[in-house]
Amino acid sequence: MAEKQEPLEKLQEQLLHTSRMEDICDHLMEAAAELTQCAGLALFLRCGETSEFEQKRLAGCFPEIPGSVKEELFDSTFLRCAFGAEVAGEMNYKDRKYGFFLVCCQECDKKEVQGEKCLRLLCTLGMLALRSGWYAGEAWIKSVTDDVTGAYNRRYLLKRLNEDMGNSVLQAALIDINVDDFKLYNEMYGYMQSDSLLQFVADIIRGEKSPQGELYRFGADEFLLLEPGMAEDQALETAERIRKKIRQVSKDKKKLIHPLTVSCGIVLFPENVAVKEDLLGSCSRAVYYAKVRGKNQTALWKKEDHPREGSGYYRSSFEKIAPTIYAFMAAVDAKDQITFRHSLKVSEYATTLAQALGLKEEEVEIIREAGLLHDIGKIGIPENILKKQSFLTEEEYAVMKEHVKNATEMIRFLPDMNYVLPAVVAHHERYDGKGYPSGLAGEDIPLGGRCLAIADSFDTMTARRPYKEPMRISYAVRELEKGKNTQFDPYLTDVFLQLIEEGKIRVWNGQEE
Repeated sequence: MAEKQEPLEKLQEQLLHTSRMEDICDHLMEAAAELTQCAGLALFLRCGETSEFEQKRLAGCFPEIPGSVKEELFDSTFLRCAFGAEVAGEMNYKDRKYGFFLVCCQECDKKEVQGEKCLRLLCTLGMLALRSGWYAGEAWIKSVTDDVTGAYNRRYLLKRLNEDMGNSVLQAALIDINVDDFKLYNEMYGYMQSDSLLQFVADIIRGEKSPQGELYRFGADEFLLLEPGMAEDQALETAERIRKKIRQVSKDKKKLIHPLTVSCGIVLFPENVAVKEDLLGSCSRAVYYAKVRGKNQTALWKKEDHPREGSGYYRSSFEKIAPTIYAFMAAVDAKDQITFRHSLKVSEYATTLAQALGLKEEEVEIIREAGLLHDIGKIGIPENILKKQSFLTEEEYAVMKEHVKNATEMIRFLPDMNYVLPAVVAHHERYDGKGYPSGLAGEDIPLGGRCLAIADSFDTMTARRPYKEPMRISYAVRELEKGKNTQFDPYLTDVFLQLIEEGKIRVWNGQEE
């Protein structure tokens, strides 16, 4: 018995210093061979959560088994007939078999093998080590992958770039795939639907990448595809396949305001950037240029194409956005002064409401800008409908409703203005779910949209129109009261009515009581 202890002690020491499954299997086979001194030996382990076992190691005369073996076949009769073997040891945990040692006993004493307590101890040690290895493997996978998409996560990409990649990769392409208008999808459809869209995008990328390609989720709406050894033409072709397929397949998805699109940026190492630390920044700038060009585009970063980079080329967010807003407002005013004045008043009413709700300064600013832009889609409405002197027919009203879609299409093609889209798109949604364009209900409607809905209706009632005189404030108040829980958010409506009562919301060019 003493000579049998040595392999076990050695095994125990080895298993204390390894968690790699491959090393664990090697150590177990080495110890089992010393303990049994049999003609043949094989180690089988369960294939994940299935009912099948795979031959991991074999030695001596034990035959190699292609593929896997179902659990129900591991009985003594089958083993004797098929392999001249007996189950020498089982690795069990809580009534579940995780592995087997099979011993080919043709040239050794079966009774000795069967009676070895040391072999059972080996199986116990093996079971503990294998479970630790499995847990370690699962923990590692969990630590480097994204829960939603299964792609590698941001932290692992940074590790790959900073430590693993090094100079071992002579050439690589990094492709940034950025989902256009993702904030809009989040706000309009909720996080579960948005997660589903992200999974959809990730699955398409996996189907189009090379076998060597590595997919990472780098941000909320951003995927990075690292392609070792990929040249420029291949990278462009890959990005274009991904971009086109996402748009094409998403056309079949229901309830989307418009087909899902992505903007792609590409940077090559070392052709475009000499050091790997510049990969991420350059890739991000490539995506920026793709979005500036109208989204649903692919851009390749080359520093020589952007000589102004690093010299104040990028302006502040406000500096970029303000001229665009003013240009839109000027366009609206040129076509229809009534719509222009209406937008100004809706913006003021909604801003006052947002401030009364105690929203953060940036949230108030978003609602203010959304109010200014909520009707810019009317630029695309025919003037005979937009300026009609009487009430619209059903057919004309259907055309007028298209202004929401028009606004979405106009704003989404502008860089850095996505944040106003949820409120703009949702300003005709109703609290009871009977509004348009998506039929959202309750708090599924973005807060900005609920604020604009009240402000929009209030101004529509109290302002002069070609087809009607302005209504009294008292009438508008009664209509807002009636619309609580049906057309309007009841809490927001109460706050708005209180503001009217306090004189903080005053009607322009209307008839005050």
